[in-house]
Amino acid sequence: MKCSQVRTSLSAMNDWRLCEPERAPVVEHLADCADCQRYERELKFVSLALRETRPHRPPVDLTYRLRVLASHERARMIAGSDWWSSIRFRLSQIWRPLAFPAVGGFFASLLAFAMLVPSFTVHANTTNDVPVGLYTKVALVNPSPFAFDGQDVMVELTIDQTGTVSDYSVPSGPLSKDDMRAVRNFLIFTSFKAATAFGQPVTSKMLLNISHIDVGS
Repeated sequence: MKCSQVRTSLSAMNDWRLCEPERAPVVEHLADCADCQRYERELKFVSLALRETRPHRPPVDLTYRLRVLASHERARMIAGSDWWSSIRFRLSQIWRPLAFPAVGGFFASLLAFAMLVPSFTVHANTTNDVPVGLYTKVALVNPSPFAFDGQDVMVELTIDQTGTVSDYSVPSGPLSKDDMRAVRNFLIFTSFKAATAFGQPVTSKMLLNISHIDVGS
């Protein structure tokens, strides 16, 4: 076994990282080679000295000093690039310590306002308000004072914004001329109230059942 191979394996052998078949030729070579024996003693001395050396702890303020140096280096690089980057960097250094208190104050004010809102009361004057529904249907105000001589009939009416019958039809089918004349005369003298949507009169439809009775009695 050559000296170069033995010296390469000495460190592993001293650390007990060589198995027995690998250790045997190294030990056999050391028994006959004075140079390798001297190298082994030096290696053991260095290993022992390293084990007895106390580890050096970094200074407590090392992290702070490194950060300061990095900040100065960054400032130097930005200052050398352009004036706008330098201004932005300096402004960020000024506003960064104020950012968290400002955000905290904003949310604290928002929370306080949300807690006080339920205690606010508003008294509205509703004495002159007119109750208005979203939608009201057509209403029959005054029926015709004249008797209806035709047969009982269901009429679909179209009432415009003024409460006037603008159109009508008979869903059950066509009527005789006399019955249609009676329906028309009845509707002429009947008054309606227009439907409303959000308080405004609108055109709408309604079903009116006209019976053979004397509506004037």
